[in-house]
Amino acid sequence: MKKRIGMKQVTAMCLTACTVLASASGAAASEAADFGGKTIEIATYLSGETLAAYKEVIAGFEGETGVTVTLDEYGDDYESTMKTRMAANDLPDIFETHGWSLIRYKEYLTDLSGEAWAADLNKAALGVIQDTDGALYTLMTTGSCLGTAVNMDVCEAAGVDPWAIETWEDFNAACDKIKEAGYVPVANYFTSAGALANANGSWLSYEGEMFNDNEAMLNGTWDWENFRTILDYLQTWFDNGYLYEDCGTIKQADVIERCAKNECAFVVGIGTSFQAAVVAQNPDVTMGMIPICASQADGARFCGIGEGASFGIWKDTEEMEVCKAFLSYVAENADGINVAAGEISTLPSETTKSYGMNMMEEMESHYPEVFYDNLWDRKYMPSGMWGIFQNAAGMFCEDQSDDTKQEVIDYLKENYVDLYEAAQEE
Repeated sequence: MKKRIGMKQVTAMCLTACTVLASASGAAASEAADFGGKTIEIATYLSGETLAAYKEVIAGFEGETGVTVTLDEYGDDYESTMKTRMAANDLPDIFETHGWSLIRYKEYLTDLSGEAWAADLNKAALGVIQDTDGALYTLMTTGSCLGTAVNMDVCEAAGVDPWAIETWEDFNAACDKIKEAGYVPVANYFTSAGALANANGSWLSYEGEMFNDNEAMLNGTWDWENFRTILDYLQTWFDNGYLYEDCGTIKQADVIERCAKNECAFVVGIGTSFQAAVVAQNPDVTMGMIPICASQADGARFCGIGEGASFGIWKDTEEMEVCKAFLSYVAENADGINVAAGEISTLPSETTKSYGMNMMEEMESHYPEVFYDNLWDRKYMPSGMWGIFQNAAGMFCEDQSDDTKQEVIDYLKENYVDLYEAAQEE
C-alpha cells in the first residue's frame, strides 16, 4: 500500500504540471494526495485478538495517509446500534457487515465490484457476498467455513473413505461401519441448534435437492411440512445408535475432548475452528472436513460460509475516495487479521495459511464442485430463529415420535411466522 499511495502522489504532481491530461483517475489521485487532515468514522463489532489486529491495520493506514480514523467499538450492541443508525440514515463511513451485506445492509452500501481487490476474492467469499448482478458491497477478509468435521484416524481404523461420501445415504453407510468398529459415528450435540440448522439446505434449498422451498421461506408463506423429511432422517441417527447417549446435554468442549481421544468420527455442520481445537488438545489426531451431504445423488455438496471481518462503505459518505483507499489498504494488509481470526481467509495470503484455510483447500481438492452459500438460517430464516431451532432440537432429542415431530414443526412454524411478521414491521 505504501507504494500505491506513493504512485498516487507522483501522479497528482504530474497532473498539476499537465492539466490537459486530467481525468477521473487523475482526480482520484489528486484527492489521495490531500488525505492529510481528513477524518473517517468506522464501526466495528470485532473483539479480542482480531480487533487488536484490525487496530494495527488502522494505525498503519493513518500513519501512511495522514487520515484520522474514529473507531466505534459497539461490541454486543452492534446490531441494535446499527439498526438505529440505519433508521436515521446516519451511518459510519465504513462499517462491518458481519454476514448481512446483501440481506440487511445492501441498500446502504456502495458497490465495490470495480475495486482492484475484488478480483482476488476466492469463491468461498463470492458465494456469500456477490449479488445476482455481480455487485459486491463488502470487502470480506475472513470467514467461517462450516462443513462436516471428520476424524480421519477413526475413519481409517473403521475402513471408511470420507472423501467418497456424497449423499446422506452414503453418510449412514459410513456410520454403520464406524459403529461396527467400536466408535461413535456422529458426535453432534443437541445443546446447539446451529450445527444441524446449517445442514437444512441440503434437503430444502439447493440445486438438485429433494425440495426447493426458498421462495416460500423468504416471503413468509412456508408451511414447514417438508421439514418432516429432515426429522425422519435424523431419527435414523437415534434408531441406529450413531449418537452419544448424552447428546442432549453435552457441550462443544466435551465433544472436542472426545474427538481428541479418537472416540468419534463426525460432527455435521460445524466450522473449522472445531478441528483446530481438537488438534490443539492432541496434535497427533488427523482432522479433515467434507462438505454437507446431498439429499440425493444429483444434489449439491455445499459448505456454509459466514462473513467474518468484512467491511463496507456507506453509499452517502462524504469521503468516498478515502474509504476506498482504506479498503485497498486493508486488502493488502489483512494477514494479521486473518491469523488472529484463525479461520479462513478469502484473499491471497502472504504469510502462513491458517489451519482452517489449509483444511478447506484440501476439501476442494477432493470435491472440486463444492459450492458455498450463506449460513442457511441467516439467509432463509427471519432474525431470531437461531434460539428457536435450539429449543426444537432439544424437544426432538428427548422424543422422536411422530407426535413430537408434529409438535416440532408446529413450534418452528409458529415462531417463524411471528418473527417474519415482526421483521416486516421494522
